[in-house]
Amino acid sequence: MAEAKRVPEDNQDKNLEMEGFENFFEGEEAATMAGATISGDMFMQQQMEKLLGRLSELITLSVDQRIETSKIANQLIDNQRQLIATQQILIKLMERSIELTRHVTSIEERLPGVFELPRVVESLRQRVAQLEGIETR
Repeated sequence: MAEAKRVPEDNQDKNLEMEGFENFFEGEEAATMAGATISGDMFMQQQMEKLLGRLSELITLSVDQRIETSKIANQLIDNQRQLIATQQILIKLMERSIELTRHVTSIEERLPGVFELPRVVESLRQRVAQLEGIETR
């Protein structure tokens, strides 16, 4: 009789497996992994949003700097044009100054003769008076 209650060895392996035991742990691992993945995905999404925000700020800053650089470059070009115009005016003024200096120099060369004129005129007056016999005081 004892042998009649005996379970065949084929059925014995199935009983030892404890049906559902593996499913119990697999479900828990899957739930843990799913939760970890969801929170990881959310963290990654937040990080990506932060990085995209920073990237957009950097791009905006870069564009603003390029615009400002362009404005400065245009202002520099305008300043250079004004400088060239001022230099041209200065060159013309210097040419006029040279012409005036030459003219003044020629006048200064004739000045001694002009200063002598009153004496020459007086001398001539006295001579004419002598020739005509007029007394002068």
